[in-house]
Amino acid sequence: MHSNKVSYKIYIQIILANVFWGFSFVWTDIILKSGITPITLVLNRMIFATILLGLWAKHVGSLQKIAIKHLKYFLGLAMCEPFLYFLCETYGQTMISPTVTSVIVATIPLFTSLLGFIVLKEKFGWSTVNGVIISMIGVIAVVFAGNSDVGGQFIGAVLVFGAVISALGYAVLVKYIMHRYNAITLVFYQNLIGLMYFIPCFLIVDVSNLKDMKFTFEVIFSLFQLSVFASIIAFIFYSNSVKALGVTKSGVFCYIIPVLTALFAFFTVDEHLTTVQWIGMAAVVSGLFISQFTKAK
Repeated sequence: MHSNKVSYKIYIQIILANVFWGFSFVWTDIILKSGITPITLVLNRMIFATILLGLWAKHVGSLQKIAIKHLKYFLGLAMCEPFLYFLCETYGQTMISPTVTSVIVATIPLFTSLLGFIVLKEKFGWSTVNGVIISMIGVIAVVFAGNSDVGGQFIGAVLVFGAVISALGYAVLVKYIMHRYNAITLVFYQNLIGLMYFIPCFLIVDVSNLKDMKFTFEVIFSLFQLSVFASIIAFIFYSNSVKALGVTKSGVFCYIIPVLTALFAFFTVDEHLTTVQWIGMAAVVSGLFISQFTKAK
């Protein structure tokens, strides 16, 4: 009875985590279109997230001390995500739409399977091969259909794929410490260290342009939602889910992200997809399911 109740809560958490991540692409789009630069956006997101999570961790007394021998893993985690991941994703989204960005990010489980084959020598079935091929065809359709700026779309897509690669590095590193620390500790320190990485970038690139940026209520509210829901709650829920369900089962739920982003973008920022892009998105989701079929079975 108890295990069923825990399992039910875990599934609720992983679904909500992906809902928040789906919405995050639209919140980011709102901020970028207001004139806030990517580095300033992410820096403020990290500041909000670190302060809020630090206060919460102190309140509940759940923040653990990091062992010196594990510090290198936390430094690597923060370098992969949030630092490199958010830099690539946010700069990429200045060139492509939030829905296209979410479609590319949703391919992370595919490349996780490839990484498992190359690094961990895991079995690599034909279902995975077929899934990769179908999904990549879908990604190409979503990225390039209905847009005349092919060069900008390509560069934006490459940058977002850089975020995917960063997420793979994060997945490799987190497996060494995820069972030694609770979710709040992992998320707090990766945000805190990531903030330390972002501050020099901000001072070099953006500080001189800060006076020209307008932090309207819409911008601040979107930053708040990004920080609370996408940078804190979603990561805590995801970490709990990975511990209970494993990486593969948890990853399956990210397939709903592009659909949620497309719907949210349609109602909030008036984004419209072409028929080819909808077909491409369906191909991406189908390929992701196919790639996981053997493992799920």
